[in-house]
Amino acid sequence: MKTKGKVVEWFSADRMHDMTKNWLSDLNFIKDEQVFLEELITDYTKKIIDSKNLERAQTATTALYRTKRGNQKLINDLIDHEQQLRLMVDGKDEIEKETKYKEEHREFTSTVSAFYNDYKAVKFEIFNLVKAIMKADKNQHLIK
Repeated sequence: MKTKGKVVEWFSADRMHDMTKNWLSDLNFIKDEQVFLEELITDYTKKIIDSKNLERAQTATTALYRTKRGNQKLINDLIDHEQQLRLMVDGKDEIEKETKYKEEHREFTSTVSAFYNDYKAVKFEIFNLVKAIMKADKNQHLIK
């Protein structure tokens, strides 16, 4: 859906289908990234515990698990949404159901965008945390 002043232009069924498929593809990629980030934190657990970053790491890990749950919920909701697309292309005039579907799609646009922003912040924090630990570890080796 695009807004032009106060006029609302709905996306076509094909466009909504493409958007949903792209979201699902991105979210499945993020799911793989989240596994990598978990492994990254696990690999640096001992150094995290030994450093002054334990509380920061716990906060980042909690945020990562929150985004994992949110990601999976979004994937499940979008799969259901995609399956309901038949409403838009079945040739029947079910105005109320179609309007509800379009509104749900508009809400997904906002929800997915907010999720992306939240996830990017979590990923950025984890990378910065690991980077700081790696830098401290490198400096420690240079001192020895």
